[in-house]
Amino acid sequence: MKKILLILISAVFAFSFSGCSKDKDSKKKVVGVLLRNDYDAFFVAYKSGLIEAAQQDGISLQIYSANNDAAIQIDQMKTLLLNGVKNFVIVAHSTDLTEQMAKIISSQGGSAAFSNIIPSIDALRVGKNFFYASSPETDAGNFQAQIIDDYFKKNPGKLSGKKLKVIYFNGEYGHPAQIYRKVGVMEGLAKLGYDVEVIAEYGANWDRSSARQYLDLFIEGKGKKEKFDVVIAQNDEMALGAVDSLVNHGYVDNPSNPTLDADNDGTALRVPVLGIDATEGGKKSMRDNQMYGTVLQDANAQAETALELVYQCMKNGSAQGYTTKAGLRSASQVTKEAPLTERSVIDQCFVVPFVPVKK
Repeated sequence: MKKILLILISAVFAFSFSGCSKDKDSKKKVVGVLLRNDYDAFFVAYKSGLIEAAQQDGISLQIYSANNDAAIQIDQMKTLLLNGVKNFVIVAHSTDLTEQMAKIISSQGGSAAFSNIIPSIDALRVGKNFFYASSPETDAGNFQAQIIDDYFKKNPGKLSGKKLKVIYFNGEYGHPAQIYRKVGVMEGLAKLGYDVEVIAEYGANWDRSSARQYLDLFIEGKGKKEKFDVVIAQNDEMALGAVDSLVNHGYVDNPSNPTLDADNDGTALRVPVLGIDATEGGKKSMRDNQMYGTVLQDANAQAETALELVYQCMKNGSAQGYTTKAGLRSASQVTKEAPLTERSVIDQCFVVPFVPVKK
């Protein structure tokens, strides 16, 4: 009964955006948007990017949020298909759901571009009108490693040798970003010659408050004797939670002024704290000399790329060989991160690059 009610509520409040075009084919220019949720910072930015891109091309969007419920997302997709919407931009509830979604859409002659939550290789194999338009998570981790290396090269007195003691915050366990961001940063640090010891590791589920509480417990317990050199978080929200805890416990250059970078190392904290996503909150923290670095996951670029690919399928029947307005073409090389591991679907993968953001 609860799920039925949620579905009805989602249907009633589904956001529909109409573009400026008034041509006779406007009914054909409708794209369904299925979001995992519409309140996380990245998804808010992604939705905004979609709306802006749709307006430029006169595309109407019908946007549904699943509120992190797989069953609701499938029902929302089926509802749109019943209403004649066959082309989709999707941030799926999970990778495991993407093959089922692709098969249902394909049965109606439609197309889809997946972002953020990676589609399975089997989902892309359903047909050449299914795409991956996202940013490889290992790249984000690799950029974190580069920022850390840059910090210690600029501040050699902050680390003795290459032994690096890390406090690490994971997002949602099993999420592709949680898996590959960790792989990226650990492999990156190893390649740069660091001997990494993770002295504390937590699953804070992307949440600022949870990260703060975990680090509070560490500092008030083991942290009284255990030194650490860096705090690495898989998103800015958890990094900001770590900053909150460090400030509250006096892990700053000047306790009377927690934004004063007294030793000119790029942060007012005793150790650098890194995040990912380059949210407004994260960038403000950097301006305040607290969070040291982050990595931009460009939600707008992902949204624009996904929408362009689907729109090409709607207009021309295919987006194979397409170059986006931003000059992005499909990937040409396989990597260690799915779905880019599979040569047969590489021409369906459009990689939106991460960008490091540092002091």
